[in-house]
Amino acid sequence: MLLQTSPGRVVAGFLLIALLSTFIANTAAYFVMGDAAELRRAVLPGIAMAGVGLTAAVLPVAAVIALALAVDFVAVSLAYELNRRGTALVTAMHYTLTVVVALFANYSLALYQDAPL
Repeated sequence: MLLQTSPGRVVAGFLLIALLSTFIANTAAYFVMGDAAELRRAVLPGIAMAGVGLTAAVLPVAAVIALALAVDFVAVSLAYELNRRGTALVTAMHYTLTVVVALFANYSLALYQDAPL
């Protein structure tokens, strides 16, 4: 399947998703770790999730979900140097917050498109 968009839009989308995912990863780490969570450590999980987001155009949904959880687990483990339980908690919180933000954005766009002028 060929994406019908310009490379600039793909890069801009990647950077936007990476930025948003970095903030969501930092929030997830803050929920689990408290004040020990630093924003600079959330960059790796943010970039990793943005990379997985690019595969969503060509892979089935189940494969993207499995890939996202696996990649996020490894990225959080490397970034925060937590044990398996802590890494699993941060990964679960990051994934949950990402789904909540995505649903909010989706429903907001649907309301905006259906709104009368």
